[in-house]
Amino acid sequence: MSFQKSKSDGINIYSQRDNDSEFLFLARDTLTRYVDNRPLLIAGKPELRRYTAVYVVKDVEVGQFSDELVVSCAP
Repeated sequence: MSFQKSKSDGINIYSQRDNDSEFLFLARDTLTRYVDNRPLLIAGKPELRRYTAVYVVKDVEVGQFSDELVVSCAP
């Protein structure tokens, strides 16, 4: 996932995997090109991951959450 930091300090990234009921905080990133290195929930079984992000200024989330990005992860 890549992003433009603009005037913010960075972004908070949230993710939802196949069995998650809601988005969970994944990371705060200040540089573009975030890579999710988490293993698959079930080894060898493909899964969908959804991502959304929101800008952060002085440790406060500002603005609206981004559109969802859906990624199919496969072994």
